Amino acid sequence: MRHLEIFGATSDLVLLFLLWLATKKDKTACLLYAASLGFLQDSLTDLWGVHMFSKTLTIFILHGYLNRIKEKQLLFWQVFLFILMSAVIHNGIFFGVTLFSDLYTAGFLTLSILIYSPLYTSFIGSFLHLVKQD
Repeated sequence: MRHLEIFGATSDLVLLFLLWLATKKDKTACLLYAASLGFLQDSLTDLWGVHMFSKTLTIFILHGYLNRIKEKQLLFWQVFLFILMSAVIHNGIFFGVTLFSDLYTAGFLTLSILIYSPLYTSFIGSFLHLVKQD
């Protein structure tokens, strides 16, 4: 899952898909999608349970807010900030879980997970928002 890597940061396209899906489906369906896609991502990266837990908890936290703002037409910078906030929440949960299992110990990886990857995910998500057709 390291195909879109720039300076050690990767964009989480699964998270972007789940955020979009949360505006279309009910909470139970979104949680099931988040768990199954997180499990699939875990199986591909050999991080059993980390993606599944962080994606499911992120969708659990943000689903109600996504349903409140889905009717509004958001500006580019608002979309960027919302995706950035969502990615920071997701990567914070992800990093917190990996602290208990000692998966990442290097300082650069900490910066990559908590700062660079959310920024990269926000740029990709904002671009996709610009080119989407209603």
